[in-house]
Amino acid sequence: MRCEIAVDVDAVPEHVWAVLTDVIRWPAWTSVVREATLVGGGALALHGVVRLHLPRLPERTWRVGEFQTRRRRFTLHGEGLGGGASVRFALSTPEGGGGRTRVVITHERANRWRSALTRLTGRTVDGHLQTLAGDLKEHCETRRRAGIATAVPGASTAS
Repeated sequence: MRCEIAVDVDAVPEHVWAVLTDVIRWPAWTSVVREATLVGGGALALHGVVRLHLPRLPERTWRVGEFQTRRRRFTLHGEGLGGGASVRFALSTPEGGGGRTRVVITHERANRWRSALTRLTGRTVDGHLQTLAGDLKEHCETRRRAGIATAVPGASTAS
């Protein structure tokens, strides 16, 4: 099973990336993550472990299997009900740019059993990802409209 969601965000890629990779703060801006923990602390990084608790689903542990800062993408891999899954977050600049970011979230499941339970959880996860994408867009755009800095800390703003 595969689900792909794309959303265009009216904020620069650096800002969207900073928000998206700060996984422990996801519960502050989206209703689909009740709790997020980076096992061992620190920042999201390759081989890191993230524990997420989402509504109507058991808590799940994910390993970061891909993390590319320059290309702005990362992938979480996890094992759970009925098999393995991966969620990939990829950012790009849409045609025309203009301080916008396209976020593509791809969820893939390798089901060992094609049961009603795996179909039900698949629909739940896909719905959660739709909400996550919409909440990310709203959060980043609201911060931009409010005049909150969208640049990466330490980046030069001189012309």
